[in-house]
Amino acid sequence: MTVIEILKVLSDTNRLRILNLLYVQELCVCELEYLLGISQSNLSKHLRLMSDAGFLESRRENKFAYYRIKDLVLIEHPFLTAIFETELGKENLFVAELNKLIQYRNSELTCHSITALIV
Repeated sequence: MTVIEILKVLSDTNRLRILNLLYVQELCVCELEYLLGISQSNLSKHLRLMSDAGFLESRRENKFAYYRIKDLVLIEHPFLTAIFETELGKENLFVAELNKLIQYRNSELTCHSITALIV
């Protein structure tokens, strides 16, 4: 993955929002949809683009698809860690979404209950 490909991925606010959460932990599509308030079709478009670029890896568990940032991407491009750990922390939007992720992790919500909420 080249720096140009990385910058193309990072050039969209929604993709940055997704990656900001995935930097913290692996998440299911429905969890991302719930946390970010992005439609499933829009979210899928961004996840597919980032996966095709080599940024993400995914796995399926029953009917749920989980995504995470590839470790190798972070190892080969350490400037990404600075972006996620420092720069995005200066932006209210990204901080608020990380706080929502913390609240979600402390709640009793699951993929199954979220799916019922967003349908």
